[in-house]
Amino acid sequence: MSRPGRILSCATLMLLLATPAFAAGYEAELDPVPFDAVNRADVLGSIGNVTATLDGGTLTISGSFSNLTSNATGGSVRIGLAKGVPGDAIAALTVSHGRLGQVSGTVKLNAAQAAALNKQALYIRIDSEKAPDGNLQGWLESVGNN
Repeated sequence: MSRPGRILSCATLMLLLATPAFAAGYEAELDPVPFDAVNRADVLGSIGNVTATLDGGTLTISGSFSNLTSNATGGSVRIGLAKGVPGDAIAALTVSHGRLGQVSGTVKLNAAQAAALNKQALYIRIDSEKAPDGNLQGWLESVGNN
């Protein structure tokens, strides 16, 4: 292995070992996705909250939602380029299929996803029948930073 390769390997290992031994807490307020004239009535008024704990590299999510205008169909943990910038799903969540209910799940984060969590670039999204591309969403922030 070349010297730059060894340096990169060592740096990656140190980053993984630097993960706190304690569980870190996160939270997000789930608000309606950005809306326009077409989807306003389908998302406005819905709300929710989630908490998450990062223990080692495993993120455990739990929360609730209410006031959806149609039944929830699914949920996901998603990664954006930065807070407020939508992105792709990295894990599915379990969601009650109703207008109110619970959301939960666990996901093993890789180093890039853990870094995104620390930069507040991971978020939770709940989809519904009338808003299949997102009804609620909220970016995860360290507890006390909301």
